[in-house]
Amino acid sequence: MKITIFGGGWLGQPLAVALSKKSTNTNEAALEVQVTCRSEASMATIHAQGLQGRHFILGDALQDKAADSPLLTNDIVVINIPPGRRNLANNPQASEQFVSDMCALIHQTCIEQSAKLIFISTSAVYGDVEGEITENSQLNPSTESARAHCAIEQFIQQNIPQTATILRLAGLVGPKRHPAKFLAGKLDLSGASQVVNLVHQQDVILAIEHIINRGIWGETLHLSAQVHPTRNDYYSWAAKQLGLAEPVFSEEQKACSGKQLNPEYTLNKLAMHLNYPSPYDML
Repeated sequence: MKITIFGGGWLGQPLAVALSKKSTNTNEAALEVQVTCRSEASMATIHAQGLQGRHFILGDALQDKAADSPLLTNDIVVINIPPGRRNLANNPQASEQFVSDMCALIHQTCIEQSAKLIFISTSAVYGDVEGEITENSQLNPSTESARAHCAIEQFIQQNIPQTATILRLAGLVGPKRHPAKFLAGKLDLSGASQVVNLVHQQDVILAIEHIINRGIWGETLHLSAQVHPTRNDYYSWAAKQLGLAEPVFSEEQKACSGKQLNPEYTLNKLAMHLNYPSPYDML
């Protein structure tokens, strides 16, 4: 089975490592894994890990380059190319281009070439709403990035609904990445009573492995820890644990818990248990 991971960044590279290790297990089907990157530095890092890397920049027309033909022949494609909220913020033209390029990539690899697709999306598509969120909750994107992901999801659902699975992720935590570090010492922060929706990198990788191994296609899933402390409680605690200055939240005229992702359907569908069911496990 050949798998290409488009987007060899913070999540894509360790995912490629995990899938490559799986391919050496005689109890699993053999996997041929390759991962794309944009720069020579990233390529060097990928090769140092014993991975098969290929240059790719979103917007490239793969069929126009003979050297890119290995990127077109796949059994499964994982697309994890985040636009960067800053890149799309208040820039509808950049958002439109991102959506166009992503849909073109999906068309080339999964419609023309019939590869199955795992598309990494974001829980931001639900927007700033109150209450429990399930995979069937109404979408209400409030940022350019979230609107772009909604448009890509719609393209997938209209064109390859039975051979693609969408995985919406909560805020990512893992090696060299914890939101407490970004909030430490900041003053007058809003949303003290809002709950946090976080998921650990290793649980995301585990979910993707289960999708592949169990052949879970035609689904829209989301992944988050099962415990949801408030921002004030959690980030104050996390800062102490990391030896950082605690963030200071402003007083709220009205407490607002915000959205709370319920991942139970996804966990049951994938027959998996989280390694990090609580954000308090992620330090």
